[in-house]
Amino acid sequence: MNRLTWQLGVALAGVALVAAVLVSFARTAVITEVPDYGGAYVEGLAGFPQAMNPVLAGDDASRSVNALVFSGLTRMDGSGQPAPDLAQSWDVSADGKTYTFVLRADARWHDGGPVVADDVVYTIKTVQDPLYTGELGSYWRDVSVDKMDDRTVKLTLQKDSYSPFIEYTALGILPSHLLGTVSARDLPSHRFNLQPVGSGPFRLKDVKPDQITLEAAPGYYGVKPFLSRVVFRIYPNYKTILTALERDEVEGVPLVDPQDVGRISREKRATLYDAPQASLTLLFFNVAVAPVNDRGVRQAIAHALDRQKLIDVGRQGHGRRADGPVLPTSWAYNADVKRYDVDLSKARALLDAAGWKLESPEATVRTKDGKPLRLVLLTNDRRERVQLAEEIQRQLVAVGFDVEVQATGAGGLVQDFLLPRRYEMALFSWDFNGLDPDPYALWHSTQLAPQGLNVTGFNNRRSDELLERGRRITDRAERAKLYQEFQGVFAEELPGLPLFFPTYDFAISAKIRGVKAGVIASPADRFRNVSEWYAKTRREVVGRK
Repeated sequence: MNRLTWQLGVALAGVALVAAVLVSFARTAVITEVPDYGGAYVEGLAGFPQAMNPVLAGDDASRSVNALVFSGLTRMDGSGQPAPDLAQSWDVSADGKTYTFVLRADARWHDGGPVVADDVVYTIKTVQDPLYTGELGSYWRDVSVDKMDDRTVKLTLQKDSYSPFIEYTALGILPSHLLGTVSARDLPSHRFNLQPVGSGPFRLKDVKPDQITLEAAPGYYGVKPFLSRVVFRIYPNYKTILTALERDEVEGVPLVDPQDVGRISREKRATLYDAPQASLTLLFFNVAVAPVNDRGVRQAIAHALDRQKLIDVGRQGHGRRADGPVLPTSWAYNADVKRYDVDLSKARALLDAAGWKLESPEATVRTKDGKPLRLVLLTNDRRERVQLAEEIQRQLVAVGFDVEVQATGAGGLVQDFLLPRRYEMALFSWDFNGLDPDPYALWHSTQLAPQGLNVTGFNNRRSDELLERGRRITDRAERAKLYQEFQGVFAEELPGLPLFFPTYDFAISAKIRGVKAGVIASPADRFRNVSEWYAKTRREVVGRK
């Protein structure tokens, strides 16, 4: 064997060995698909955004764009916990009135400039200006803002401490180097509202009358988005967006009404996300008016109602049963409070004990002292709400009530009946002001209508004490204990009967993955984890068999 032949044999043996190793590896390797960078997500918007500016946004289209383009000092996670965003950290003074924020050193505006304390000062002073025309002025009216240095800003509450204040600091911050000379009066007409420069995960690339294109912002300080682009296509309303999804013009529908869920379900290429919504549908009782001034009667109503049936009738099943005024996803939720499961025997026994009886075997309406057990149930005149009220009527009639349903416009219901407390029982919804569980506005005795929103007339000393302390201390664990005790008091006294938390439904193409449906306080919250959404994948070895 000559040297050349020997070298060729060694080479062939080496190739064979490598091939054998590769074959063995291929047989034993565990390979999976993982998210990769690139690709686009296309969503329909109902109407063109009125202002791509977080302090002026008053419509859902604007808020959707702003959620991707702008950042706040903090952001709220799905359970209502504040997390760092532009601020890397913050401290709260012992009296709960002073918040000191330290900005990230690596936060940049989309034009490359650094995010500094001047930006925070400008933004807050703008919404405090008497000429400011947006919706946020009342939240910031009694807050002073001071620049300590380029990366440190101090916010001080001028009156009482207020624990939910931290949620306000999720307000999108504006660039003072571009807007510092623009007054609150001139801001609504400024070109910035169509050419925004933010500090969020996506930046504006292009604006057309029928389409807005965003692209991943290079140098974004947070988690780099997998998606390269987000495209918003403009449609007249949500129904036309559904049609666009069916035609493959868009990959996302930002809102799906319960009656359209079946239509989406037939669209096999789309996934329907059913997210808890920060809203509560409940029965308000006017506790100063007979017969609902009797706690036993209110508890009987609670046991007479099948809440799952109500969810099915009023929301086509798209809701979650409510056993109290705090979201089940909240850190303050008490799962151990008294529950009122449907129990007609118990409902009848409670009415008997309250003196409301059926006077004969043939009687269908209970009486007491010769008076029938009669209630007027008020609601607004939306078709689905009237259907829900009629189902409540049917269920209460089964235990001996005589119920009349009356419907009026939503504005009239509030102004003419709820606030002046000219009602017995009312079916209505309450939208939470964000994700903080503070229920002070509806249930504290100082908030009695018509000056406040306590339309039931609930006045309980222990409840008042718990609500007062709960909104003034900042320790999360202590607040949770206070609110959990409040829920216990509420469940026993039952000034209102929580029925269900409606869900917020939106649809996204199955091609877009990584979407997580957390609690929705605002429709833009569907983008809470947008940096984790992805359209592309790559194969990666994660181990061996």
